[in-house]
Amino acid sequence: MQQTFQTFVGAIFAGLVTAVFAISFAAIIYAGDLSEFLDRGIALTLVGCIVLAIVGIFTLSFRGSILSAQDVPALILASAAATSISNFGLTGEEAFASTAALVATASVATGLAGLLVGRLKLAFLARFVPYPVLAGFLSATGLLLVIGGLNIAIEARDSGIGIAGLFAPSLWQNWMPPLVSAVLILVCTRFFKSRFVLPVSLIAAALAHYCMFWALDMSLEDARASGFLLGPFDQDGFFSKIDLSTTTQANWYAVFSQAPVIVTIVVSCLIGATLNASGLELAFRKDFDVNREISGVGLANFFGGLVGSIPGYHSLSDTVLANKLGLNGALVGLSGAIGCAAVLICGASVLSQLPVGLFAAVILFLGFDLLYTWLFEERRRLNPFDYSIVLLMTVVAVTYSFMTAIVIGLLTSSIFFIFSYAKLDLIRSLSNLATRRSLIERPDHERLILDKCGRRVQIVELSGFLFFATAYSLREKVKALLSGADKDVDWLVLDFTHVSGIDVSTLRILQRIGGDLSVNGTKLILTCIEDKLGTHMTELSESSNTVCFETLNGALEDLEQTLLSETPVEVIVEVETDISFLETLIEENQIPDFIETLELVDGERLVEAGALSRNIYLVRSGSLSILLHKDGEVPRLVARIRAGGLVGEMAYYSEGRRSASIISEGACKLVQIDMNFMKRLEETQPEAASLFHKLVARNLARRLQSTTQLLHELGGLKI
Repeated sequence: MQQTFQTFVGAIFAGLVTAVFAISFAAIIYAGDLSEFLDRGIALTLVGCIVLAIVGIFTLSFRGSILSAQDVPALILASAAATSISNFGLTGEEAFASTAALVATASVATGLAGLLVGRLKLAFLARFVPYPVLAGFLSATGLLLVIGGLNIAIEARDSGIGIAGLFAPSLWQNWMPPLVSAVLILVCTRFFKSRFVLPVSLIAAALAHYCMFWALDMSLEDARASGFLLGPFDQDGFFSKIDLSTTTQANWYAVFSQAPVIVTIVVSCLIGATLNASGLELAFRKDFDVNREISGVGLANFFGGLVGSIPGYHSLSDTVLANKLGLNGALVGLSGAIGCAAVLICGASVLSQLPVGLFAAVILFLGFDLLYTWLFEERRRLNPFDYSIVLLMTVVAVTYSFMTAIVIGLLTSSIFFIFSYAKLDLIRSLSNLATRRSLIERPDHERLILDKCGRRVQIVELSGFLFFATAYSLREKVKALLSGADKDVDWLVLDFTHVSGIDVSTLRILQRIGGDLSVNGTKLILTCIEDKLGTHMTELSESSNTVCFETLNGALEDLEQTLLSETPVEVIVEVETDISFLETLIEENQIPDFIETLELVDGERLVEAGALSRNIYLVRSGSLSILLHKDGEVPRLVARIRAGGLVGEMAYYSEGRRSASIISEGACKLVQIDMNFMKRLEETQPEAASLFHKLVARNLARRLQSTTQLLHELGGLKI
């Protein structure tokens, strides 16, 4: 019984708060020239909120949410309505009908857009809006809400009253109490986290206004005559004011003249729905299906628009409040619908006794809350450039329009981004062929040649996105690289493996880099670029000084072979190879049982990844491919072992399984070393065993040295 009573009380509180916010938003739109139609505007808004809340119960992935009308679209619609009335000279019933049609059209458009975005699973796009633009939009919303709240309080949206006019003795008592109430509500909600703070604060604000009437010796009738109370409303209630045929009297030219504003509302609602859904995920520590949430918001707005609803989405404050009051599941949305329905059916007489200042205080509170959050709290998180965008958008939105503010914010953010991104170092690594080799493991005499001649090939690995600003800086860095080279550079390799994209201007810069290099007789090698340039590849291939390869490894293999073939025979230094070392070891120590000769055909598998094997192999002729396997992926080539190379020693010395597969490339002859004899060899011929371990250690040390030099070249290790 106690739980039922708590749920009942919670539903009443949550429903009434939702209704108060809805009425406050209606008061923003249907004010000034439309104030005589406020009761009809409230009726349409309450019906719309009922539809939003009920549809949300059945369509959202998290059923414990309240969908309701929101302040941002209400504020934008208020400005658009005033503009239409002024530009088209609308009056009376035509003005109200056109405004109601504008509100309904914005809701239907938001609904259709939400359904499309949700169906195509594009809700993630809202997260690409630059954070400073979003902050500036919300900050501007806060300031306009403050202005709107003051206008509601003094009922002078179009009367031209300036800042100085607010302090006239006849006006200060209209706006000062709601202003103070809003500030106190903000302070209370910031410092006290109880679930009853907001509803109690609203009750206290209403009582404060009644106390002011008492202090001024005003009766309720005097207060109503002075404009301090809502209404008067028809005692038949708001429900009797619903007339869906109203839109037949609308000036649709005036409605569609606000198409840019409707687009702004649609975008703001989709972004707001995504952000509020994300906020509820954090608040309740649940994962939402954001695309389903956006689809639900879209469907709710579509049906809500058919009855004249203000566009809406998740109400963060109402939802959190309802859950803190003990409501959960469908009861949350149902409480909002019931609260709005109760006021719609039998609330006219009650609302006519409520102070206008209460609803002005609600709007002012929302405005101050946004300003405090996005102008004060976020100031510490944003850098000066980003914060300047927030301030700029706030001023522009108040001075001109929301659409202008958004466009300026996006343009300014884009300019800042271009300048900032252009300063990033797009060069991922710098190396040369003396340290950065292909996947081929070559014999010692070829390694010595490449060590000596490899600096003729400079390798530049790029990353990021190349556009006009970064491409120009690339050309300058290439010039600096070549001018600072110790010796002449015959080839410059630009690798695009880690480049995410290229624009057309980059193509022009690459052509100019090729021209710069041709003056010095240096060839330009481009790798992994074909998939990024597409049809523009033909323009690069026409240059005789530029060569393209599909992969960096393919280019390195070709360049290694070129250097080796160009080296005169007399330069080649005679060195002892692993094969000769092993043959000498076998001959001198007479251990033929220790080895066995194998012959493989093309494609024959020598070792399977994951297998247990204690053999080590020395390549006499031919080549072996080392393939690394990953689940669900095509095996990847990680090395090629040619004549004179040693393979398999890591698995033996680590006592583990084979980490990769070994496959023959063409006909291949191997020396198989059976390590099962090693223990016997160590006991009977320790000197021979020591020489063999020396062979393996030399091979491992050579690989480690090459890796260390490469890391040093890439800047990843200081030695």
